[in-house]
Parts: sequence; C-alpha cells; structure tokens
Amino acid sequence: MAVTSPDIDDLLARMADPALRTAEVVDRYYTLCIPFYREFLGAHWHTGFYEAEGPIGPRDQWRMEAVIAASVQLSATDRAIDVGCGMGGPACHLARLTGAHILGVTPNAVQLDLACELARQQGVHERVSFVQGRADALPCPDASVDVLLFFESACHFPDRRAFFREAHRVLKPGGRLAGEDWLASEGLSASLIERHVRAIGHTWCIPALGTLSDYAADMQAAGLTVTEAVDMRQEMALHRGFIVHPRDRAVVAMEMRATADPIRRVIMDGLLRLGEATEAGAFTVGRFVARKPEQPA
Repeated sequence: MAVTSPDIDDLLARMADPALRTAEVVDRYYTLCIPFYREFLGAHWHTGFYEAEGPIGPRDQWRMEAVIAASVQLSATDRAIDVGCGMGGPACHLARLTGAHILGVTPNAVQLDLACELARQQGVHERVSFVQGRADALPCPDASVDVLLFFESACHFPDRRAFFREAHRVLKPGGRLAGEDWLASEGLSASLIERHVRAIGHTWCIPALGTLSDYAADMQAAGLTVTEAVDMRQEMALHRGFIVHPRDRAVVAMEMRATADPIRRVIMDGLLRLGEATEAGAFTVGRFVARKPEQPA
C-alpha cells in the first residue's frame, strides 16, 4: 500500500522529537526504509569490520558477523537468537559459517517475510527460523538459549535496559551475549552532543544514542558479567565505513537535494550526519561480550 505524504510528514515530525521515537515510530521508519537499505546494504544491515586498505563491500559486513560470532565461540551445538534481525542476512550467514541453530526476532512484519524467504533461498531454513517479536519481550522460555546476538539493533530499542534483562532471562546459566552497536563517544561536550549525537538520533530514528559505559552498566545491572566492551576504533579502520571526506559529502549532499523521495532524503542526510560525527570523534561503534553467571548472584 502506498504511503501518503501526510503519513510521511507525520513520521518525520515524530522522528524529530526524541520523546516521540517510540517502538511504533521505529517500526514505521524501518518499513519505509526497506527498499533503500536493500539497495545500500543488501541483507546485512550493519557496519562492517573495515580493513585499513582495499575495497569496501559486503565482505566487511560478513567479517563483522564472523568477529562477533568468534567472540563467543558460536558453534553447531549452540541455539542462538539474533535480536533485531532485519531481513535475516546475519542469521543466515552465521548458520552457514558455524552450523548453529539461530532464531531471528524482528518486530517488523515486512522484514519477517523477507527474512523467511532469504533463509529458503539460501537453503538454511532447517537451522534458521524467524519470528515477529520485541526485544523487551523475547518469545523464548527462561534459560533456553546458549547465545544471544545483536547487530546494531539495540540502539533502536526504546528501552535497552529491558532488552538486557530479557537477555539475562532467556540465556542459560553460562550463556553468552555478543553484539555491536552505534554509540556516542565518551565524555562529549554539550556542543558536540547537540551538533552530532542528537542529529544522528533524529535522522536514524534512534530513541537515545548510548555510550560504551552506558551499555556495560546496563548489562551489569541486568545481572550479566561483561567481559569485553571495546570501542571498535581500536580494532579497525572505522572511518572507512562512513562518509568522512568533504568531497564525498558534497557528492551525497548534491544527490540528496536532487531526490524527490523524502525517505531517501532523510537516509542520505543521516549518512552525512554520521560522516561528520565520525570525523569529529563524536561517533563510534562498540563491541560487547557478556555472560550470564553459572550461579545466581
């Protein structure tokens, strides 16, 4: 069904107000973004693990997924959840790579259909399945999951603390959590927060961009033991994944002005904001590993 201009205007107005970036608004945004995300990113909707040299492409996303999986030794004996799975690319890739059985969870009905079709196309539907569900109410019994994964989804959850509490609930004793997400850098001035962090939240429909220490504290408060919380600028050439050069930003800005599609325009504006924030040192990506203790605290 075509989305009318008033619908889009209403969505963009809600995205501009942090108090109105609810789960329903995020879901609406991601439904409209699907064709553009597929164009830009294929089935893997997250930042890559970028090497210092060489071409940028899908292998960077695959490498990031492999790094996250290796950080918790994901294997064929594991039952895992990918929370906020998008259209299923990471879950399907990691099932092929590791042999694990993976359940992808997304609140978005359109993404769910696309993910199920992708699993069938790639021949992994016996090890990968997808369900519609929320991060703060995961459709899994207590202590039933070996590994919980997330790839740049938690930043969109209106209540990340509830998500980590759910992670603790569904993980078996000794179960592992691993993921990576967009973050604000630590210790930013008020002016940098105003100029960059709030702009990223607005253009990407992020309720609140957290820091590395915020995530670690929220995991610990949920009862998880954090073993790694890494600013990925220490591990890879993060800037290569974003539009940081003024010449490249000028090209994108010109294309943004030329497009008549308001959703494409806001995505391109978001790409520019990310590049500016990365260059200013206000934005980064964090990588996390945590465990559920074997015995209750």
